[in-house]
Amino acid sequence: MKKLIVVSVLSILGLTSVNSYANCAFSAVKNAPYLPDIESSQSEDLANLKITVEAYLDLGAQRLNDCGRFSDSFHHNIAVTRLEQTAEHYNTLVRHHNQMLVSAK
Repeated sequence: MKKLIVVSVLSILGLTSVNSYANCAFSAVKNAPYLPDIESSQSEDLANLKITVEAYLDLGAQRLNDCGRFSDSFHHNIAVTRLEQTAEHYNTLVRHHNQMLVSAK
């Protein structure tokens, strides 16, 4: 009976620590800014969006760095991918609007 209790407690602690790893990494990238799709985005909004995206990326990177030993590589990589996707989406918007400005001339 004691063995069963010990095994149960260790299992719960193991699951809790895995969940903590995930929570730290995922909380690092929470509250991503809203990025419109290309068709509905306005070039006038890109300047404000740049500030918002840069702040989000900087804060996310800092939070991931703070996770340190509390984040396993799997969850850390998922969070990094999320940051990269946000940056890529913003860069796509900027490239599209720059292309529109060039073709309008």
